[in-house]
Amino acid sequence: MKPIAGALGRALRTLGLESGVSRVQAVDAWPAVATATLGAEGAHVRALRVDGDTLVLLVPTSSHAAEVRLREGALIAALIAAAPSSGVRRLRCAPGAHP
Repeated sequence: MKPIAGALGRALRTLGLESGVSRVQAVDAWPAVATATLGAEGAHVRALRVDGDTLVLLVPTSSHAAEVRLREGALIAALIAAAPSSGVRRLRCAPGAHP
């Protein structure tokens, strides 16, 4: 009997969904990465989507965007560790408030 993870991986590849699932892992990993790197303020920065190799973030203020840019290297390193197959290598901030 084969492990379900292997069968699921093959099914995702066959359906062409593997990269989409990998991208979602970056969005899912963002809250933990943001709070670990940015502290409590990280909870105010929300991951919206992945465009190519870029994670698009919703930031409530310009100071949050500046902090993300300042710590982008550490944030990317933490994302790569948390979601290595996501392919995320850059961050882009978009202004807006949490819904």
